[in-house]
Amino acid sequence: MGVDVYVAESTAPVSPARSSVAVWQGIMLVAAGAVGFSAAIIFIREMRGLAAPTIMLFRALSAFLFFSALLPSHRASLKVSTYRRSLPWLLGLGLAMGLTSLLYTFAVQRTTAANAVLLNNTATLYVALLAPWLLKETRPRHVWLSLALAITGMICITIPAQGGGRTGSWLGIIAAAFSGFSYAFTMLFGRLLRGRVSGVTQVWWGTGIAVLVALPWAWGGSWEAALANWYWLLAVGIISLALPYFCYFQGLKRIKAQVVSIVALLEPVCGVLIGVWLYHEIPSVLGMAGMGMILLSIFWISRS
Repeated sequence: MGVDVYVAESTAPVSPARSSVAVWQGIMLVAAGAVGFSAAIIFIREMRGLAAPTIMLFRALSAFLFFSALLPSHRASLKVSTYRRSLPWLLGLGLAMGLTSLLYTFAVQRTTAANAVLLNNTATLYVALLAPWLLKETRPRHVWLSLALAITGMICITIPAQGGGRTGSWLGIIAAAFSGFSYAFTMLFGRLLRGRVSGVTQVWWGTGIAVLVALPWAWGGSWEAALANWYWLLAVGIISLALPYFCYFQGLKRIKAQVVSIVALLEPVCGVLIGVWLYHEIPSVLGMAGMGMILLSIFWISRS
């Protein structure tokens, strides 16, 4: 999931970097997080016999346990009384995270890696559009042009989808598009929690709630298949969710939010390259033009 809640984190106030070494450390940490998020495509594709809800359950559970292990050094997360008024927003964050993970996993299984990761990352555009109304933030200058460019790009990559395997799955494209919208609410809830609850606390609660949401959906899944894929399930939770978030949190301490948002574009770029190099998902000329439009729109709005 690419450019996940980290964009919400990237808007949080950060102290200026005091040295070039710290800046480069921050850039490398954020870059590592972006690559880690994009690696989810590989792990999901390697799994056999598992439906999206089951993958979502174990991914969220692995990340929840990872951040639970960090709680001794983040004791503020356990002092619920200090942020009890933020619990409704944490609930919304968890629901949005769970829905995004479910839709994105479904999309990766049924459409190209490029389609899934690029449509998921259109969330930044929806945030720019909705934040002025929901958060009373100033709307970026190029939001409408970026949105028009992204919608045109979506149409371009959807037109070639006429059936025939993963590349042409309309369901996968629709799921990816909706994952971008639900991911936008993950970011918006993260912004609402900014200054009230730490990033670690947000992800701890968010993944924990996502686990509870996934349980009824995944209950009828094949537990034998889950056991057979345990290493991929662990990887998709730790390597492509928990560790990337941790890298982002550390990076945010060293570099400015604007730098984070630009470096984070490595995730959709890596996702496209993974699809081309590993799975030979070569887009049509029209599809390639659409991908370029979406990536440009994300880059444009990230600089606003």
